[in-house]
Amino acid sequence: MVQMLQCAESLLERGIGLITLDGKLNTDSMDPSIVKLIVGVLGYAAEMERKAILKRTDEGRQIAQRTGVKFGRKRSYTPAQVQTVVEMREQGLGYGTIAKKLGISEPKVRRMLKVAADEAQAAGANE
Repeated sequence: MVQMLQCAESLLERGIGLITLDGKLNTDSMDPSIVKLIVGVLGYAAEMERKAILKRTDEGRQIAQRTGVKFGRKRSYTPAQVQTVVEMREQGLGYGTIAKKLGISEPKVRRMLKVAADEAQAAGANE
């Protein structure tokens, strides 16, 4: 907010007026001290609204996490591909060999194996 006030003051000192996008506020004919007051009030209101938005989005994110919503990018591979990678790994093939044969990256092979291990562990815990 301080930066906004400094910017507004700098503009006013150079004789540049402020006009809101909706045209409801035009500072060309106003006293500079009143303009500072108005800009300060508007800046404070904007700052409070920003904090409220951050709080609401954080609360929503926490609720979503508690209900099991997954965050991040969707997986770019299918369960069938994961199964293929697992089978190849069980045959003793290395990460790089699997990646080359399937035309995917080595880190993706590792992620797919980790997903398979996590799912197997979860399935074992549920039994």
